[in-house]
Amino acid sequence: MREKIVSLRVAPRAEPKPAPAEVWHGQINARLSGIERLMRRLEWQVWGLVCGATGLLVLEVLNRLASQ
Repeated sequence: MREKIVSLRVAPRAEPKPAPAEVWHGQINARLSGIERLMRRLEWQVWGLVCGATGLLVLEVLNRLASQ
């Protein structure tokens, strides 16, 4: 059986260039999302430090109360 393969000529499709305002807004959105991600990480780190310090303080108070 003979294979029936036909090559098609496809013209390259040119994507429309985005408007300059869309490019600018895209860059601003990317920058703001990076800043938001950085702030979220910083917030979790601060909460971790606060909870760790509070836990150590509670343990120290219990240690002092137990030794009296």
